[in-house]
Amino acid sequence: MHAPSAPSPATAAPAAAAPHACLNCGTALHDRFCAHCGQAADTHRITLGHWLHDIPHSIWHVDKGLPYTLQQMLRRPGSTLQRYLAGQRAPFFRPLSYLLIITGLITFLYVVLHLRPYNMHDPAMPAELRAVQERFITFFSKYINWFAVALLPLTAAVVRLFLRRGRFNYAECITVATLVTGTSHFLTLVVLPVLYFLNGTSRGQLLMMGVMLLTLAYQSWAYGSLLQGTGLSMLGRYLRGWAAAMGGYLITLIIAMTIMILLNREQIQAFIKHKTQHPVPSAVAR
Repeated sequence: MHAPSAPSPATAAPAAAAPHACLNCGTALHDRFCAHCGQAADTHRITLGHWLHDIPHSIWHVDKGLPYTLQQMLRRPGSTLQRYLAGQRAPFFRPLSYLLIITGLITFLYVVLHLRPYNMHDPAMPAELRAVQERFITFFSKYINWFAVALLPLTAAVVRLFLRRGRFNYAECITVATLVTGTSHFLTLVVLPVLYFLNGTSRGQLLMMGVMLLTLAYQSWAYGSLLQGTGLSMLGRYLRGWAAAMGGYLITLIIAMTIMILLNREQIQAFIKHKTQHPVPSAVAR
């Protein structure tokens, strides 16, 4: 009788794994990670120290992921994006997760701190329009992350249009727009604690206008630097970067205004009707 054949490495039970085999699938180990399933070779016993190390590592990928991606995108966005598109992706955080984490933090702060990036005490603002504004910001602050994701296909189309000298395909432009949008949202995120102390005031409104200009400048720089090596002058590169950034802002503004109108259609109609029936009296001529 023939002795039963040994199970293949891929089908061996984890409990019967050899000392130098992957404890997950049984494949022989030749490196720090299993070539078959990707599990780390060193799977020590779970302890409290393991958890203290694993929590920040899993969330932030401290050694290479989110902080590294953010740092590189802030310091050298053009070369970082070129590296990612060229295939050097292991050190970087996944673009969509990058955007969702940052915008998720913005959503959290807006909802928890009840942030209002406009002047809530402007005497020139009619009460009806203030109610419209409040209803919109309440809705928008809860769905900033999904709003940002939904805009990516349109933003990418604009980016491809103005950066066509770079010969990026549409999918690459979605990746570029995702990383640039996520980083510009981070610039907004870092000022929200300051906005908390200026919440609903004219100074808070000026602060957020300044942040908008800052993010516009960053996006112009990031997009323009992608055209390095295309033969364009520096002015030509950054004009195209500015056009791509402005195109994204206009799309965002148009869609945001459309949503605001749809959310407040009845209130806006009532306000217009009231103003039509009760016009402001003109000054009596002398």
